[in-house]
Amino acid sequence: MKAVQLLAPRKTVLAELPVPAAPVDGLLMKTRCVSICSTDISFYEGHLFPSEYPVILGHEYLGEVVGIGPEFDGGSVDVKVGDRIVYWGQTDFGGFAEYRTVRPIFSGQVKEDVFAADRNFNDDRRAAAVKIPEEMGDLEASFIEPVTGAMRSVLSNPPRVGDKVLVLGTGPIGIIAGSVIKKLLAANTVVSVDTNPARNAFAESQFSDRAYLPEELIDSVPEGTFDYVFDALPTVKGVDEEKDPRRVAMRKMKAGGRYVLYGASQEMQKFDTWLMLAKGINIRSAPFDVTHFPMHKSANVIAAAMQMLLRGIVDGKALLSTVHPFDDYDGLVAIFENYRFTTDLKTIVDFRK
Repeated sequence: MKAVQLLAPRKTVLAELPVPAAPVDGLLMKTRCVSICSTDISFYEGHLFPSEYPVILGHEYLGEVVGIGPEFDGGSVDVKVGDRIVYWGQTDFGGFAEYRTVRPIFSGQVKEDVFAADRNFNDDRRAAAVKIPEEMGDLEASFIEPVTGAMRSVLSNPPRVGDKVLVLGTGPIGIIAGSVIKKLLAANTVVSVDTNPARNAFAESQFSDRAYLPEELIDSVPEGTFDYVFDALPTVKGVDEEKDPRRVAMRKMKAGGRYVLYGASQEMQKFDTWLMLAKGINIRSAPFDVTHFPMHKSANVIAAAMQMLLRGIVDGKALLSTVHPFDDYDGLVAIFENYRFTTDLKTIVDFRK
């Protein structure tokens, strides 16, 4: 099979690798679609690091079952060859390949295969999964994984009824989280901030009562305004400290407010410890560590995430910007290189022939 391997930051190769065998208790999947995630780009750029190279990027994955292990148990979910499966797992790797394996947990099952990962948390070799119904197309199904990630964070740390909410960053995760908060969780107001005017306009079409440019937020919003901040920002570099968006957001928060961190970087980011202490700001997250947030709970979240898309609470079709064929390797590398400089939202890599 062909697979895109990352050999080092900003160095990829289109490799020829053996097709893996189905795990004894899992599935062999033929890849249909994989959407590009900012986590993939963080590994590509060197803001996140695997334990060793090479790795296969990609994890927002939709595949077709082509092999079933002899001890596989889907519980109440009848899985057969030809079914389409989406998973959410801690692993950041393995998607940009023509085949991959997965050991799924479906909603209602309680299983675990826990191990100590090398990035300071406990992981599970199994992954939360859903079987895709016929009425959902491949491209929309590719967005179930990022919706799951955003919902794990929001549902673990929801705003209170009547809160004033600020969403930092209106890339795909910010749009998803803002849509769920606005449409389901009874906030008073939900506003957003982003440096990209096109993304701001899109945010206002989806959820945001007002989408600010950073300078507008600094100049026109009083300090002590927001009860709740959802931080969907990538790695922030090269910004004046007083204008760093995370520090600005903390200044705009009320005492005792909740700051929910979504994005991860292994590069140190600037958080204002004085404001945390002075205001009693509560920094929250949905942990990767499965001893605190077991994979069987994520299996319930991924089932709900699929319903968010099926029922239009999250507008998956509107999130789609580009469909790129996997066969165009050079074009895929160009997308990695230019990801931070585009107004696009989601790019789906299409493996279908």
